[in-house]
Amino acid sequence: MQPPSPDIISIEGLSFHTAIGLDALGGPLPQPHTLAIHFHFHPTSLLLAAATDDSRFSIRYWDLEGQVLERVNDGAPWASGRALARAVTGVAFVHAGDAVKELRVVLEAPNGHPRATGGVGWELTTPHGARTQEVVAFARGLELGVLLGYGEQEPRVKQRITMDIWFLEKPEHSTEVDYATIVNRIVEVRVISRTIGCSCGVIERRIGDRDVGTPDAGATCSRSDADRLLGEQ
Repeated sequence: MQPPSPDIISIEGLSFHTAIGLDALGGPLPQPHTLAIHFHFHPTSLLLAAATDDSRFSIRYWDLEGQVLERVNDGAPWASGRALARAVTGVAFVHAGDAVKELRVVLEAPNGHPRATGGVGWELTTPHGARTQEVVAFARGLELGVLLGYGEQEPRVKQRITMDIWFLEKPEHSTEVDYATIVNRIVEVRVISRTIGCSCGVIERRIGDRDVGTPDAGATCSRSDADRLLGEQ
C-alpha cells in the first residue's frame, strides 16, 4: 500500500525472545523475533512542527524501545503474532503524538515455521484513532518438491520451488487464525500435475473458507484430481 505521505520515521531491528503459542509439549518456547515500527506522518506535520515548535508534533521515541520490550515480556506467552503486534501498536501510539496519520508494525519470526526458510511474520497498519487495522500475515521461503506440467510420456520428476504466501485478513476479523496449520496443509499438497491452475483452485478455496480439508467442487480440476492432490504424499 502507498504511505499517506513521504515523511516516515522508522525504528527497525528491535530484537527480543518471546513465546507465541505453546510448543508440542504444551509449554511456552521463547523464539527470536525482530520488530520494526514505522510512523507515517500527516503531509503537513513537519511544517507545523517547524512553525510552532509544538511537542505534540514530535515522536517521543527515546523511551519507546524500553516500554515496547517491557510490554512484550509482560504479555508472554502470546496467543498469536497478531496479538503481540497489536500490543506493540498500542504502546507506539502513546509516543506518536498528533503528528502521525497511521502507524505500521512489522513483526518477524525467523524460526516461526520449520519449512519457511524466510521466516513468518505479521504486518499491522493502523490509522490514528481507528478501531480497525489492516492485518497481513506471511510465510516466506516455503521449499516444496512438486511435479509441474509433465506429459504422459515424460518422466515424473519433481522440481524444487520456493513459495511466499501472504494472507490479508478481513477488516474487524476477531478470531485468531491458525496460519501454521494452513501452511502445514499447503506443504502436504506435493503433487501438482497437468496445470498449475488445477491445484491452485483447490488450495485457494481451502484457504478462503478456512476449512483446509475441503476441496473446491467448482474448481476446474475433476474430483479425482482433487482427491489425488489431497491424498498423495
